[in-house]
This record gives sequence, C-alpha cells and structure tokens, in this order.
Amino acid sequence: MAAALVGTLLVVCLKLVASVTAQRRAADQRACAMLELGNVMERVTARPWAELTTDALSSETLSPSAERQLPGAELKIEVTTSADEPDAKRITATLCWQDRSGSLLAPMTLTTWRFKTVD
Repeated sequence: MAAALVGTLLVVCLKLVASVTAQRRAADQRACAMLELGNVMERVTARPWAELTTDALSSETLSPSAERQLPGAELKIEVTTSADEPDAKRITATLCWQDRSGSLLAPMTLTTWRFKTVD
C-alpha cells in the first residue's frame, strides 16, 4: 500500500515539474520576444524617414539569440500611412514562433508612430 502511494505521489510530482518547466519556457520565450520586438523597433525608428517603408524594412532580422530561443520565428514589419496624417507613419512589428509540437503560438505585436521632423 505504501509503495503504491509513493509511486502515485512520484508520478504526480513529475507531472507537476514538467508542467512548471513548460510554463517557465513559455514565459522565457514571451519575454525574449518582447525584448526582441523592442530592439527591432528601436533600429527601425532610427532609420531615415524615406527608408520607413514595408519593403525597405523586410530585410530586418532577429538576433541570433532570439532565433535560438524562438523556434521557427517569423518577423513581419508593416508601415502604413494615412491621408489624414501624411507626416506620420504607423509601424507595426509582429513576431510569431512555434511551440515544441510545431504549432504557431499567438503572435506578439508592437506598434509605434514615427512623425516626420522639420529640418
């Protein structure tokens, strides 16, 4: 009876440890993704006004450490302008990656506005 109880507790503890490990990995990946999006956005907004186009920003890549930590990561940057606000560009960076089973996780998105400066 005692052996069965100890065996059951051991199985429950192992499942708990596996669950905590998976949750910790997911939290680490989300933190890495948000940090990487912030870094990408800093590089993008530092570019000259004329270079802020979706085509020009398609060459942006992730850091090697983010690529290692976020399997199958895909970065997409979109720049939009509005006829109402011609001196402003909305820049949206989206990052998605895969979980261990290869399914895409919910993407993280960071958006900023860049305004044309008067020289």
